[in-house]
Amino acid sequence: MYYCYITITFFIEDVFKNSPGKITECDHMNDEVPAPKSGRKHVYVTFAIIMVLVAGYFVFGDYIQKQKTLYEVDSLWEEASSLREEGNYDQAMDVYNSVFGLISSQEFPREYGMNHFYRGRTYEYMASANSANASSNLQNSIYAYDSSLKSITADKYPAEHARLQYGLGDTHLKLYGFHGNTDLILSSAIHYNKALDYYSLAVDPMYFAATNNKLGNAWRKKGNVEGNATDLQKAHDAYERSLKVFSKDIYPLEYAGVQNNLGNLYLEMSELGDKEDNIHNAIDAFNKALEVYTIEKRPVEYATVQNNIGNAYFSMSAISGRTNKENNIKMAVDAYNEALKVFTVRLYPQEHEGVINNIARAYKSL
Repeated sequence: MYYCYITITFFIEDVFKNSPGKITECDHMNDEVPAPKSGRKHVYVTFAIIMVLVAGYFVFGDYIQKQKTLYEVDSLWEEASSLREEGNYDQAMDVYNSVFGLISSQEFPREYGMNHFYRGRTYEYMASANSANASSNLQNSIYAYDSSLKSITADKYPAEHARLQYGLGDTHLKLYGFHGNTDLILSSAIHYNKALDYYSLAVDPMYFAATNNKLGNAWRKKGNVEGNATDLQKAHDAYERSLKVFSKDIYPLEYAGVQNNLGNLYLEMSELGDKEDNIHNAIDAFNKALEVYTIEKRPVEYATVQNNIGNAYFSMSAISGRTNKENNIKMAVDAYNEALKVFTVRLYPQEHEGVINNIARAYKSL
């Protein structure tokens, strides 16, 4: 670049040195042939053309260089993503870190911020793969997401910003499982709500529904820990918003998952009031989930919901008369036995033991 500048400078100087404006002995020429004036105009035009060409060279050259850099970044992201999916998390992180050597937050703010986002996602993967270091990896994930937010702002990159808020909601909620600090649940709910500032039924309805389902889980946890009926109602409202998108016909698996969440929520709400109505609502929600979760297609989910139905009938037995109590216990045990068709002692020893204990508890209550 410097060599080009010097060459052009000397060329321009040569033009001025030989321009008619420097030939003073032509002053006696006829006025009808204004040579000096014409020569100056020619020089100015030539100079303007050169300047345009120079400017175009720098602008176009800068554009080409930026496109080359973006191509290299995309290639590295693809490589890192493949490594991450293969479980090679440390190698993936090395590749993501190498991207920072190609870009700056000033020149490539979006890419710089998204690289931090991908690092945060990788730390989340690492937390899921290794429970021993899960807490520290989740904290690293939060730090990476927060770093990303310095470049990915809501006004400039609203979609990316919403995705970051979604990720922060997830990591705070997961981290609560290790620390038991309800402030983490509240932070999770705050981040999910920030994501919902962008996601709506009109804008990315899938993420609107998924975020509301996660928001429901957050309020549910907080409501149960604190015995707060208001928070449980917030969870209910979030699940219902989720079902506006996750219909049985279009998104059957997501629909069934939310219905199972609603069923558990109703059982939890029954501990705080309207016990019978809430238990009936729970059973209804669980049965809706079983319209999708069949033992043939989704055996684990089928068994999980059957165990939950057993719990619902067992709860109902506690508020029933003698005859209804026996019927509800029978319904509970039948559901537990359905769960045991999948949760065998060989394949699912932990789940098997839990269901067996539920059956024992039911018979003991008679």
